[in-house]
Amino acid sequence: MDSEEYSESDSSYEDISDESDSDEDTLDAARNWCRIDQENLAPPPPRFPFSGNPGLNTRMDGSSPIEFFCIFFDDDIVGYIASETNRYTEDFIEKNDLTPSSSVQKWKDVD
Repeated sequence: MDSEEYSESDSSYEDISDESDSDEDTLDAARNWCRIDQENLAPPPPRFPFSGNPGLNTRMDGSSPIEFFCIFFDDDIVGYIASETNRYTEDFIEKNDLTPSSSVQKWKDVD
């Protein structure tokens, strides 16, 4: 939309952060056109040409299923999953009133 095509009647603005607005009001506010200061636009992200070779960079002839798995789930990823699982369980135990017979009471950290 050219700046010449913009009129003051198009400048209605509703505060979309107001929690009392319905979803439809929020969508209507998001559809309103607004002016853009073309003098102070953020610079575009840098473009770096891809220079690698696409595809798997490992030999997969005669590999077992676990070798395929290990390509995507290395020790760092598995360690991260284990630590987040333990953290989630600790939070769950702290936030819930568990009975003594709950199986969660027998939780042992995964590694």
